[in-house]
This record gives sequence, C-alpha cells and structure tokens, in this order.
Amino acid sequence: MAITVDGSYAFFGGGMTGYFMIADISSINSPVQVGITYDINGTAYQIAVKGNYAFMPTSYDTLYAIDISNKSLPIVIDRIGMGNFSSGVAIKGNYAYIGTAGGLKVVDISNPSNLNVLSNMNGVYSEVLADLPNNRLFVAKPNQGFDVVDITNPASPSILFQGSGGNSGGDLVYKNGFVFQVGSADVSAFQIGVSSATYLTSFNSTVSGQVNAICAKDSVFYLSTVNNLHVLKLSYLTGMEDNSPLETAIFYLNPAEGVISLKFTSSPPSNIKLYDIMGKLVKQFNSNFSKNLQIGIADLNSGIYFVSFDESYLERRIKFVKR
Repeated sequence: MAITVDGSYAFFGGGMTGYFMIADISSINSPVQVGITYDINGTAYQIAVKGNYAFMPTSYDTLYAIDISNKSLPIVIDRIGMGNFSSGVAIKGNYAYIGTAGGLKVVDISNPSNLNVLSNMNGVYSEVLADLPNNRLFVAKPNQGFDVVDITNPASPSILFQGSGGNSGGDLVYKNGFVFQVGSADVSAFQIGVSSATYLTSFNSTVSGQVNAICAKDSVFYLSTVNNLHVLKLSYLTGMEDNSPLETAIFYLNPAEGVISLKFTSSPPSNIKLYDIMGKLVKQFNSNFSKNLQIGIADLNSGIYFVSFDESYLERRIKFVKR
C-alpha cells in the first residue's frame, strides 16, 4: 500500500483492493477518512501530489491522475498505460517520472486530464525518489541497488552513476548526503558524492519479517516490516544501530578488530556464544553479565561471525565482521 502526506491530509493507495483514499490528519490523534474512490485497478506503491492533483501508478501498468480539489470526492480524471508493471513516481515541474519494469518513463502532466508519455529511459525500475535541488532522481532497481538519474532534460534523462551493495533494491530515502535503501530483509546505507555512491554498511540483526518501506526524520530513519517498526541511526563509529524503544541490545564496533561491545537495554542474558560463518562454535561465555559488555576477539581469524544469545525465550544472532 502507498501513502504520502501533503499538508493536513494523508493520501493512501490500496494494496489487495484497488482504491485511492484521503484522510484528514489535522488532529493527529484522531485521523478521519474524508474521501475515497475505487475507480482504481492494481496495487499502489507510491503516490505524488501536485496542487489539486495526485498521481499514482499501479501494478496494472497504469498511471492514474486524480482530482483532489474536493477532498471528500476524489475523481480519476485520466489514466494512461505504462506498458509494464509500474510502482514508482516523483514529480518535477510539469513532468512525472514513473519507475516501471520497462524503464523510467517521463509523463507530461501539464494537463492532468490528458496525460502523455514524453520519453523512456530503458531499464528495470521500481520506486523513485526525487532530489529536486540537484535535478536528479534516485531510482530503485529490484535487487540491484539504484541509479542516480539526471533529469535536467526531461526528454532525455540519463544515468549519472549507480549505487550497489548489500542486498538493496527497494524503497529508498535520501537524507543529509546518504541514501538508505531496503532489501528483502535488511537496509543498506550509501554515502552520496558528486559523481559516485559509496556503499557503507547493511543492517539486519534485529529485522524480523519482510521489509516494506523506509522514511527519515531528523537524525533517525524508520524501517517498517510486516512485524515491527524499527527506529535506526547511522554513525561513523558504530555503523547502523537499532534505537527502537523495545529493542533490548545495541551492537557496537562493526567491523571490529580486537573487541566487540554489546549494550543491553534490559536484563542481559546468562549465556553468549560466538559462531563462525560455517556455524562452528568458536567462543562461549556463561556468567552474570553487566548491561555493558565487551568481548575480546583478537584471537579470531578475519571473517564473518555471529553473536548469539537468548532473548525472551528466543535465540538472537547478530552478524559482525572481524578485520
């Protein structure tokens, strides 16, 4: 399902059932549905709003233009076939940029009741994120990271550079010079330069269930899965940390050299184990641990390891890299 916010209203696109809905969120504790139309086919993944119009692509290869001037009565005023599975949308000026399985399509929306495709840049794309001050888009490529696209000339968009690493390829957010992009079960961070994207790290140690979407506010970003909402933070010193209110452990120094650190926000476990990438037990500790724990790993060979401990009757495993 898609959602975007504009002023005092939130706009929703349906999942299993095709619809477009408007909710009044002026009272954040009591949102109220004010309008809906079912004149929609397919699942929506992103929505873009410009003035009195909303633009929403769906999995039925269609871009919808919806008149939202009367919030209680949204009306589909035009629809245009995209030719391929369509999921992403961003707007600059009189053009909508649509991420589809057949390319990045540029649609002239100067007259919302008469949509026209202006151009197409070949590729396989999904979600679209606009960086308007720099005349560029971050366009997700399923399971392959993202392309950064110059949209100075809407008739001929072009790829500036690419971002790849981790298992990213889904929804993405740009914040303070960084792109955070979700994968099927994790989120990856990239530092964005003038002409390149540098993969920094991925986080999945507390992620449970399929990852759906990501957004950012202030110094943190929010990751939704089918099971939880994670509140994450990126630090040059510690990598990505999970700062969710219900999270019981924060992992530091990853990658690590001589020591790793665990900070428990609730009662620490009584048993901690370290496994190598092949599943072999390499270290085990049984003690009354404090909430701030350091584990020496200087004697381990370089490689990927897992810290394992019991948490609320479930086994947790956190991956780390020994340099």
